[in-house]
Amino acid sequence: MSTLSLSVISVVSSILLLWWIFKPGIPTGLFLCRQPVEWSPSSNWSPRPMTQHLWYVRSKGTVSGPFPAPQIRQAFSVGELDLRDAVSLDGEHWLSLMDAGLLEVRPGKAASAETDEDWRQEREKARLRWLNDSVEDRATSAPPDAGVDDKLRRHEAEIRSMLMAERNKRPAFAAGLASVLILLLVGIGVWMGQSRESGIQTSLATKVRDCAQPPGEGVAWAGCVKNDSQLAGAVLRNANLAKVGLERADLSGADLSYANMNGADLRGANLRNAVLRGASLRQADLTGADISGADLDFAVLTDARLEGVRMDATSLQQSTWPDGRVCAPASLGSCQ
Repeated sequence: MSTLSLSVISVVSSILLLWWIFKPGIPTGLFLCRQPVEWSPSSNWSPRPMTQHLWYVRSKGTVSGPFPAPQIRQAFSVGELDLRDAVSLDGEHWLSLMDAGLLEVRPGKAASAETDEDWRQEREKARLRWLNDSVEDRATSAPPDAGVDDKLRRHEAEIRSMLMAERNKRPAFAAGLASVLILLLVGIGVWMGQSRESGIQTSLATKVRDCAQPPGEGVAWAGCVKNDSQLAGAVLRNANLAKVGLERADLSGADLSYANMNGADLRGANLRNAVLRGASLRQADLTGADISGADLDFAVLTDARLEGVRMDATSLQQSTWPDGRVCAPASLGSCQ
């Protein structure tokens, strides 16, 4: 698989991950999820075992539902319900939200699954509470109490703030994770661009070549095999010699100024007194070559192989050494 294909796969995977983090969840509005329905109790109703309670909701005289408890808590947290609204398991016996215990928040602890026996006990408790003092009787007969109202409002505000805090935890985490992913993608893109720059240039250079062309300034020999060639004193300024094969070639006294010799094979070549000023020799192989007395001022030798190279009196002013160092202006015979 090519490097470009891996880059595309990496970017697509990151986009899918970001979409999953920010994808729309369940609508927050309780009454946006279901339309209000009129409740008509059945005379032959009997309890049925359930794994999760579903509650009918009565708000402002309208009965709707049934809804699971988490959805009712969510509607309360956004202000669609208040503590004076009533809920019921069967549509007959009503409890206020405060008395029903649906708004209890226990962060970090998941509710355990309810058994059939728990469900029956809860139903019996609801029936007894309704027989003793129904929510409707309290609402019509009890006079308003300012102290109770204040306490109720404070309790409602505390519960709503706790629910909102729990709901806001995930967006903050998601935003942080998205920022890290974006920075990571930018870093990978920069690194890949730098690492592939020289490879792209060399690839483009090898597409245009004419191996039969005689030596001359600007000649296009990229990728050609010219081993053992006799090119002493040849003028090859600005020549395209990327990945050219010049093993054991005689290039003594040749003018190779500003030539592109990236990846060239110059093993055992004779480059005595040659002029390679400003030439690019990235990843070139000069193993055993003789460059004594040659002019390599401002040449680029990044990642080049120089094992066994003879460089007596070779000028290396401001040239770039294989390890990335820039040689001092007075460098002669070695990079200083």
